Amino acid sequence: MNEDHVKYDYQLIQKFADRLYAEANGVVIHSTVVATMVGIITHVQTIGFVLVCAVVAGGMGYVRGREKAFTLKMQAQQVLCLMSTERNTRFVAVSVSRRSAEAVLQSDRPAEQGAAS
Repeated sequence: MNEDHVKYDYQLIQKFADRLYAEANGVVIHSTVVATMVGIITHVQTIGFVLVCAVVAGGMGYVRGREKAFTLKMQAQQVLCLMSTERNTRFVAVSVSRRSAEAVLQSDRPAEQGAAS
């Protein structure tokens, strides 16, 4: 069997979730600024209309950024939930395995004592 297989690394998963949250925190500002800049560079003669375009575009960027941030945070929560499920499942599996081993050891003892008599 190949010993070079990938192993579970909870720290990598935690770092991924942290990065998703960091990106989510920056995406709202980034989207708002970029959309506002696009609104400002409209080729219009009046400054009032440029400002209206900038505000509308900035608002659209803000809404889009919030949606993207929500999606990123949701992905981070899914990853953290899977990590928590793995941790809890591993704890139960180890507990059951230990209890099974103890039960086997205890069931072997009476047989050994009866054979010795």
